[in-house]
Amino acid sequence: MIKGDKKLRRYTTIYPKTITTINSWDDYLAYGHKLLKQSNNSKLGKVVGKGAFVKKPLYSLSLVEREMGCPKSCHHWDSCYGNNMPFAHRFKTDKRKKVFRDILLTEIQDLLKKHKFGIHIRLHVLGDFFSRDYIKFWNTILMLYPKISIYGYTAHSPKSMLGKQIKNVISNIGFDRFAIRFSNANVELSANSTEYKPKLLKNVSYKPIICPEQLDKVANCVSCGLCWNSNAKQILFKTH
Repeated sequence: MIKGDKKLRRYTTIYPKTITTINSWDDYLAYGHKLLKQSNNSKLGKVVGKGAFVKKPLYSLSLVEREMGCPKSCHHWDSCYGNNMPFAHRFKTDKRKKVFRDILLTEIQDLLKKHKFGIHIRLHVLGDFFSRDYIKFWNTILMLYPKISIYGYTAHSPKSMLGKQIKNVISNIGFDRFAIRFSNANVELSANSTEYKPKLLKNVSYKPIICPEQLDKVANCVSCGLCWNSNAKQILFKTH
């Protein structure tokens, strides 16, 4: 792991120069690029190759680790894999303002005009859900646009205020289109690190599945699809 500045690791990324603040349309225009990025990440891949979302291009959104939404209870607060991502584009916004969501909506509408099969979004490569209004936004997007599907992970506890709201969206939309797994949580449809070694749920017939990409069994996420498959109850990741 890159050591970085220990002081920065208390509250934000160790790569502050990679942060772009978007609090207005002027900020966005000055940035000159999109918030939703078509993946250049070899682990993620570019286009879904199997399952219900086949042919959908994969786009991703990265916020600022620790600073934007990440709860202090996250088991990887200090060891976040963002510590090894010096070239990622990170965004932050005033959590009280609506403009970030308005810009995302505009980008999504433009992408749906471009991609007839819809788009698959890897939400929060870095960062996490940062407010109730922000979670409501994604619920609304999924209700309005059936060709949108999302997957990702959250460090919020399923019992926390935001965690409960995330669970409500999963119930409302369905895990097939809002595949958000709770990280290091002893619940179904979770994603856990091998170093955490959570106790397996009692009275269940399944075993956790170690990420096939990390075992070199598949090339990338889009050729695997387990994380957005409800039949895979628990995914285990080897610590980055």
